Amino acid sequence: MTIQLECKFNKNRDRDINTAVHGNGVDIITILKSNSEHIDKISLDYSNGISYTVDLLTLRIQLGQLAIYEAKINHDIKRAKELYYLSALAIIKALEHSTATFVLGGTPCLPEFALPLVCDATTLYPLFAQLTEEKSLALAEQGSWASIMRCYQAALIKDWAEIERMIAILQKKFAKLKANANVVYYIEFFQALLNNNTDDVEASLRTLLTPPLVVKQNSEWPKRSHEGEYMCHFGMPFAKLAWILGHEIEIQHPLIVSELLPVRPLEHYHNPYPFLEPAESTWALLNS
Repeated sequence: MTIQLECKFNKNRDRDINTAVHGNGVDIITILKSNSEHIDKISLDYSNGISYTVDLLTLRIQLGQLAIYEAKINHDIKRAKELYYLSALAIIKALEHSTATFVLGGTPCLPEFALPLVCDATTLYPLFAQLTEEKSLALAEQGSWASIMRCYQAALIKDWAEIERMIAILQKKFAKLKANANVVYYIEFFQALLNNNTDDVEASLRTLLTPPLVVKQNSEWPKRSHEGEYMCHFGMPFAKLAWILGHEIEIQHPLIVSELLPVRPLEHYHNPYPFLEPAESTWALLNS
């Protein structure tokens, strides 16, 4: 099935997405050199035994900016996936260097956490399902954005019992749903996945991609990232998750990079930066 919707990509600018891409392309080009210089700098620092967690999280954003440039302007999906793979490694290394445990410094922001998974390196799914911190786990039990994040992580490894448990917590916390309308739509999406109902998944995504919700969602995207100019805050990672779980819903929408939705792993993922290589103990988590 195919979802076809139109949407203004930015509440402040009444321009179609093609104009937006070419207009913002100049802005993105200006950061390409500085991003490359930053990568070279922290690569040198790490080779000299200097590491900075904050720089790694910034690097994840910069790699994402480069990836969206390749996808939307150069139309090079393979290169975009390679860059998102490196972006995923940057998240992993940031967590490794935090306190020797997986700490993200707060409840994960869904797009910054989930978008690197469009690289289709499926071996990362079990690992990303475990990336969390004690504070986020506690918040998830209370019913919060951390609960939505837990649903996403559980879905990566098809932990349906955990999704059902989180949905129950969210429904109890947000019993007065009129005051928290967005949460209703997120709960409906994961309920559709839980029921393995493609029609309901499609209906949920259709709702999430309507203009009012897109504008509201993207107003929450960090201003430091250009990815929010081209992708829907929740729509893109949720649509990708649907494909990962077998709900192959084609979407034609100005804020969905449809070429990144099908799960098509690259034959090889090249990491040219030794400092981004996860530790052996990290990979060992996949077998835990």
